[in-house]
Amino acid sequence: MGRAAWALALVLMSPTRAAAREPAVVVDNTGSDCNVRGTFVAPVPGSVAWAVLTDYDHIGEFVRSVRSSRVERREGGKVLLRQTAVGGVFVFHRRVEVLLELREAPPARIAFRDVLGKDFKAYAGEWRIAADPAGSRVEYRLAAEPRSLPRSFCRGALRNMARDLLEQVRVEMLRRAAAPKP
Repeated sequence: MGRAAWALALVLMSPTRAAAREPAVVVDNTGSDCNVRGTFVAPVPGSVAWAVLTDYDHIGEFVRSVRSSRVERREGGKVLLRQTAVGGVFVFHRRVEVLLELREAPPARIAFRDVLGKDFKAYAGEWRIAADPAGSRVEYRLAAEPRSLPRSFCRGALRNMARDLLEQVRVEMLRRAAAPKP
């Protein structure tokens, strides 16, 4: 096997290529919060990643768990976003509502926290976008403390919901990057 073939094999087996195919999600619920960290790499420009993450009014079109997502107010780099979603484990599903105060730092960071407090005692996190040799690395962090859900919710449902969220966001980024330009 020649040098070019070895180089191609190394690229195809690299962690960056694997991350581009499947988001990695880690859940830690050792403290009072459920902490979720997830990441993926998509072969898209940062501008496409940013456009997908900030398409607040249309999130429900590409994230299945989101039933509604509506911007209520914009002021400078702050956005107030009301969302309703459904999540759960197996046949047990629950509708949750958040009113997210978003702080945008284009083109790299969106911080969020729930100011409604209806379904969560605490719910805060961020999205980060960074350049990667394969395109854009997207990182997601969430610290949540549900009001009336058992701690086991963190291990199963939150991990699955985060993995689904990241995968659906990644797929939308790929779709938009491949779409013909007007």
